[in-house]
Amino acid sequence: MKQQVVLLHGLGRSCASLARLQAGLEEMGLAAHCWSYPSRRRRLAGHIEAFRAWLEEQKFEEPVHFVGHSLGGIIIRGALAHDPPVAVGRIVMIATPNQGAGVVSRFGGWPFSRTIFGLPLQDLGENSTALKNLGVPEAEIGIIAGLRHFHPLNLISYVNLVHRAGHAHDGTVELANTRLDGAADSIAIDAHHTFICDHDEVITQTGAFLRHGRFER
Repeated sequence: MKQQVVLLHGLGRSCASLARLQAGLEEMGLAAHCWSYPSRRRRLAGHIEAFRAWLEEQKFEEPVHFVGHSLGGIIIRGALAHDPPVAVGRIVMIATPNQGAGVVSRFGGWPFSRTIFGLPLQDLGENSTALKNLGVPEAEIGIIAGLRHFHPLNLISYVNLVHRAGHAHDGTVELANTRLDGAADSIAIDAHHTFICDHDEVITQTGAFLRHGRFER
């Protein structure tokens, strides 16, 4: 039987944003599923509750691996940290703001930001109480971060060219804020936040960690 992998997209995206990653994992012999959710319409706790309910409905019999992009990684973390509804395999977090995002702390309260990005912004700032209280799943966790500062299709990257000048970041999330105590391995790749899951090296490294519990070097 193929090992099962559940993928979660990020804020404002859909499963289409993970199509290349999903196809790549399937080519490696994994059975990959994507959970789609209305990312702007609930706060973090609501997404976690909905994801846990979905996992319970699936009735997976074997340990399940998880891959989350950005907000998706946070939801995975929250859903699996305490009394997980499935047996947990390995977890890969891609460009996930485990310690929040500086741009959210600075601009997340603006009405324009809330209109564009929705309710989760209230929980994604640095020093967020919601993030601090999530806990960490008892599993091997791999962290993939991006280092490319700018992409013309990402509005936040224009802001961060000034707001986070001199910092390592992927246009949206600072490298330092992707870190998570207890992670088994981490790697930084020259990729931008919005399209990082399309990057060939990210796909390769995700598969490597899911299979072996470490990234290739």
